[in-house]
Amino acid sequence: MNVILSPRLIFFTVIAACALPSLALAQDSSKLTTLTVEQAREVMAKKPGIVGSADGSFANFDALTTLTPEVAEVLVKHEGALSLNGLTEISPETAAALAKHAPAKQFGYADLRLNGLKTICLKAAEALAAHQGKVLLYSLEKIDSIPLALKLARQWGELRLGITELLPPVAAELAKHRGTDEDKTRPGVILRRQDGAASVLRIDNLSSLSPETADALAAHEGVLVLNDLTSLPHAVAVSLAKRTGNSNAVRSNGSSLTAKRTGTLVLNGLETLSTESAAALAAFTGELVLNAITELPPATAAALAQHKGRLHLTGLTKISTETHTALQRHANLLLPRPLPLTAGK
Repeated sequence: MNVILSPRLIFFTVIAACALPSLALAQDSSKLTTLTVEQAREVMAKKPGIVGSADGSFANFDALTTLTPEVAEVLVKHEGALSLNGLTEISPETAAALAKHAPAKQFGYADLRLNGLKTICLKAAEALAAHQGKVLLYSLEKIDSIPLALKLARQWGELRLGITELLPPVAAELAKHRGTDEDKTRPGVILRRQDGAASVLRIDNLSSLSPETADALAAHEGVLVLNDLTSLPHAVAVSLAKRTGNSNAVRSNGSSLTAKRTGTLVLNGLETLSTESAAALAAFTGELVLNAITELPPATAAALAQHKGRLHLTGLTKISTETHTALQRHANLLLPRPLPLTAGK
């Protein structure tokens, strides 16, 4: 049987069909792979989907793979953080639009998540550097832009980067990070860690360091985490050991003490360590964390025992009696429990 629809019914059917995608857009922004200006305005009017994380709550646009400057201009009007982890590249114009996004009120929380970006051109990096809040760039493999490095160093909270290559001039800027000490974008806002560390700088995916870059990082104060370093040449160990890493000790109520504590160097990617490099690291006066090392020859253990700060070696799976005797000369040592003692060297 043939059904004949009236022109009026056809009109309203078409209107309803066109409205369905728009309604769906407003309901779940996390599934959008593209977005027009008109759609962006509707999503913003009806509130985008929210995702929570350790970095705060974000309006979720993680499925977007492209973002025009015009759409970015709409999204940045959102009063809250934006998650755009699906973007693998951004133009300078889009970066400039995103830079206008207002920072969140919470100390330490991120405002923009751009964790899908692996590369960023110089002009886009400089445009993004104008952003006043905190941006996450966990997947960025290289930073060539000094303005972007300066911006990241001014961010509050811990600074985590996934870069695979680090040049000395950029390392020198990142080493200035003091994000756990004071919110540099909002004068007077202060929140300190209980251990008094002025900064936590974590650089993932960096498998090697030049002595020059290590020299630049030595100026960093607080906790420096380089867990993807798989080797430590003597010259690099000498440079890293120059860290004084001083940070303010604090009372439980947050008031500052005049005493200083030294910083922390975390190298949990090192599975082996030469005696020569161990002797160089022993000159570092702060806390030294080497929890990926599974075995230590007695000579290397004796070199590390000269270290004056706290020493973490909880990853050891075999400890000979000779190695154990050498390590006992260290005054502040953390070893695995129970001790995996073995006979011989």
